[in-house]
Formats: sequence, C-alpha cells, structure tokens
Amino acid sequence: MKELIKNNYKILLKFMTLIFVGLGLVTIVVTAYFQYKMNEQEKYHVISQENVVLESEQSAIYNKLNKRTAELLFLSDCLRLHDGGDGDYSEVTADWLAFSDRTQIYDQIRFIDINGNEIIRVDYEESGAVLVEADQLQNKKDRYYFTDTISLDRNQIYISPFDLNMENGLIEEPLKPMLRLSMPYYDVDGILRGIVILNYSGTDLLNQVENIAEINDGDISLLNSQGYWLFNGTDPDKNWAFMYDDRENVTFSNLYPNTWETISVNDEGSIETDDGIFIYSKVLGGQAFSLDNDEYSLVVGDSDWILVSMIGTNSEIFNSSFGVFILNCIKDYSYLYLMVVIFSFIVGLLLVVNENEKKRIKYFSEYDAMTGVFNRRAGFEKIKGILDKKPNNTQSSSLCFIDINGLKEVNDKLGHDAGDELIKSVVEAIKKNIRGSDLMSRLGGDEFLVVFEGIDVAEAEEVWGRIVGEYNHINETENRKYLISVSHGIEQIWQQSKHYIDEVVNRADEKMYEEKKKIKKEVKIIRD
Repeated sequence: MKELIKNNYKILLKFMTLIFVGLGLVTIVVTAYFQYKMNEQEKYHVISQENVVLESEQSAIYNKLNKRTAELLFLSDCLRLHDGGDGDYSEVTADWLAFSDRTQIYDQIRFIDINGNEIIRVDYEESGAVLVEADQLQNKKDRYYFTDTISLDRNQIYISPFDLNMENGLIEEPLKPMLRLSMPYYDVDGILRGIVILNYSGTDLLNQVENIAEINDGDISLLNSQGYWLFNGTDPDKNWAFMYDDRENVTFSNLYPNTWETISVNDEGSIETDDGIFIYSKVLGGQAFSLDNDEYSLVVGDSDWILVSMIGTNSEIFNSSFGVFILNCIKDYSYLYLMVVIFSFIVGLLLVVNENEKKRIKYFSEYDAMTGVFNRRAGFEKIKGILDKKPNNTQSSSLCFIDINGLKEVNDKLGHDAGDELIKSVVEAIKKNIRGSDLMSRLGGDEFLVVFEGIDVAEAEEVWGRIVGEYNHINETENRKYLISVSHGIEQIWQQSKHYIDEVVNRADEKMYEEKKKIKKEVKIIRD
C-alpha cells in the first residue's frame, strides 16, 4: 500500500483536492455571506477606489498592446515594402535589426513562411540585436502560434497565451515572460507568404502592472483564464505555476474557489469572502479592449486575462469581531474539515487502486509478461491496423518471422533459467535495433514476429544483419554455456494488399524454416 501511494501520490492528491473542494464549498459560501454583511458603506468606498486602480492597470495594458500591434503592422509593412520576391531580405533585416536595437523589448522578430520555415529571425541579446544565420533557422510548422496565425484572415492579429520562454524543452533561466504577437503576411500581390511574429518580453508589460500596484492599498494580481498567476505582487513564488509539473495546483482557483467561481463567469465586479474583498476586471472581456486601428481585429490565444485586487482581512475595514467569528468557525468545525480530508483520502485511494487495476488488466491482456512485447492476439491486431491504416498508400512494409534455435535443448540441458535468459537476450537485441514505429510480438515459446513499417525486404535484411551482429558479440564476449542462434524469414507486405495476415506470416515462416534447416547443420547450441 505504501508503494502504491508513493508511485501515485500526484493522482491521489488530485482526487483528494477535488473531493475536498467540493465538500468544503458550502462552508466557504456561508462564511463569505457573513463577511459580506460587515461595514458595507466603507467597503463600497474601498471597492470604488480599487476599481479606479484596475482601470489604470487596464489602460496601461491596453496602451502596451496597441503599441505592440502597431509595431507589428509596421514591421509587416516594412517586409512588404522591401520584398521583391527574389529572396533578398537584406534591406528588411537591416531595418528589423535597427528596430530591435531601438525598442529592446522583443526577444525575437521573425518572418516564417507558409511551410513553417524561419526565413528571417532577429534575436535580441545583451550585446544588442543579432541576425540569426541561415543554418540555425528552424521549422516551426507544429508550433501553436504558427498554426493559430496562418489560418487567420488578412486583417486579424493574434496574441498568444502569456507564458515563460523555453529553450530545448526547458524553462529558460532567469525567467523570461513571453507574449507573442503575430499576423499573416501577404505580399504586394496579395498572396499569403507566411506570418510575421514578435516575441514580446512580458517583463515590459508586467513592470507596468507592478509600478501601479506598488502605490495601491490592495494586493494586485494578474491571472490567466485558467486561474494561474501571471503576476502576484505579494507572493512572486505563485507566478507561472502552470509551467511546472509539480506546481499545477498552485492556482488562484484552488486557493479561492468560491471567488474564482464568480470571477470566471463575469466581466467585472467585486466579491467578499472569508479571505477578504476581491475586486476584479477582465482585461479583454466584454469587448472592452479594441485596437486603435479599426481595420484590424484581435484574436486572443488565451480567452482572457483577469486583474484582481484583494483587500485582506487584516485591513482596517474589517473589525476584530469578524476575526473572532472566523477563528470560532475554524475551531467549531475543524472536525468537519478533518473528516473531509480523511474521506477524501479514502475515496481517492480507492480510485487510485481502481485505476491501477485497470492498467494492470489492460497490460496483461496485450503484452507478454516475460519479454514485454505484444502477445499473439494483440500483435495480430496491431499488424491488421498497420495494413489497414493507409489503404491507398503504395508504400511497402516487411514482416519478419523469427524462431530461436535450440531453445528446447537449452531448457533441457541447462535449465529454464538459462532458457529464459536466452529468450530475453534475443528480444533485447531486436528491440535495440528496431525503430519505435516497428512492431514486435511473441507468437508463443520461441517464435516472434517483427513488422518493419515502411521499408522493403532489402532494408529489413540490413536491420536483421545488425541484430545478428548483436548476437555474435554476445557469443564472442560473454562466457555463456550456450550460443545464441536465431532463424528468420522476411516477407514483403503492402498496405493496400488484400492478402490475409496468415498468408503473409506463412510465407515468412517458410523462409525461416529453410534457413533453420541450413543453420542446424552448422551450429552447435550447447558449448563443450
């Protein structure tokens, strides 16, 4: 049981959190109701002041976004002006380098063609703007910002979700908040040629939010649409939790679930809970934000950002009796919270056990327990899937029938432990040399099938040669009491072929059998 909890603690914690939040919701609502009744007039005054602050924050963000979109249009126009269609972008790059050096807020400025290839990329580094060499340019066709932008209309501008910049799959240190603005690029003839994209340093925008927040009484936060902090003026450690696997539960929505329930469905307003007063306003909600340039419209990758100002219970607008009331509630109903935790743990543990049992049953229904490859039934189903996957494709594949020579002799003379070792060694050498897209299954005792997807018999024989090399290496370097010897037969199959799988397997089996007859005359399995 301890091992089960240790291996599945994240899933268990998720189940416990969901159950605990659901059962505790009623208590939170009741507490918020009492708090709402206190000192309404003074609270109304505070709320009005905080609304003014949020409006200032909104205006600052709007101005930043409008300026960035205007600069995106400028850079796109600059590209169009100097784009002669001959692939010479020297004048464009000179302008973009100068622009990057002047603004110093764009981590990257790029032109990406319709196939996702970076054609121009200007990086801004500590020493200034740098033009990336052609051999270092990359293909970005699978990136979300490319696919989301290339499908837009000509007069639409895309703003990506706010996140942290990553390099080689890792979060870049020190942290670099990043916002991407992009739009389709059409040449002078009106032909779609790709996209222009700016990697805008989010620090520039967040510094503006922080400057206003520093002169405010409330605690200002900027949230994304999932309730994660993009900016937290009092606890920066809560920022960007969605970028880290071990902090996925560090959200405003988890910390203040009742508050989030209201905020997520309204554009603006205020709510009072046992944690304090929350004044909120959606930055882009309700069409509040519009571009200065009426010819263009905005498409937002994240559904919204939300500004929240929190007045905590330590504020003067909350009197001491409310604090006593909260303490009494915690004291009087602490056993309920303890019961909810225990109940959440038990139910969560049962759910984890159930999930693990499902996975175990599924595994043993598809895989051979000893070797970890597909069993006979699952293997034939997978082969059928490969043959049916692309019925109109003429690309060929190859099927290899494999039989271990002398397995019975090894079992009889050296014992089943040696026989098991032989089987596993044969399988591991095959796994080491085939691709992830290839398929291996165990038909029974000493027989296996391998499907080399997308390659013909000659190429498959080359792979088999490397596998045999592995066996020879073991035979030459390891002082085993037996030699590894394997017979094989490879048969070509076509994805549009109407032959039954059994027919293809039988033809490969016949080839294997012919090879086996020759090997038996030459090979002695048990060493002297």
